[in-house]
Amino acid sequence: MMNNLLDPDPEFQELDISELRSIMSRNNESVLRRGRAVMELGRRASSDPALLQEVSGMIRARENRQLMTVGTTSVSQLGTAGLIAGGSKKAIDLAAELVQEWHGDEQSDFAWLMKSSGIVWPRG
Repeated sequence: MMNNLLDPDPEFQELDISELRSIMSRNNESVLRRGRAVMELGRRASSDPALLQEVSGMIRARENRQLMTVGTTSVSQLGTAGLIAGGSKKAIDLAAELVQEWHGDEQSDFAWLMKSSGIVWPRG
């Protein structure tokens, strides 16, 4: 069981990248599962430049910014959290860039999400 948002999800760690992509592409998949899938993709993208660009596109997709998983947390925000969880400088820099593209309320919701996971955000 996960202790906080940024901990790896054992169920999704067992899936390969194509299975995670498939979950993301299925409109009949639950929004929460889609968010968890993009979060795992974000985590893995930390060490894979090609996947990093693909995940960036998923996070930027308008529909993923509008799909709410729990409360005010969007699929895009979970993907961005995955980038941060991955831990590479490139992924964290991309996360910061993506967050800057969001509206103020999305940014503050994401900052709360990070704070509740023990992460200081925005990084300063």
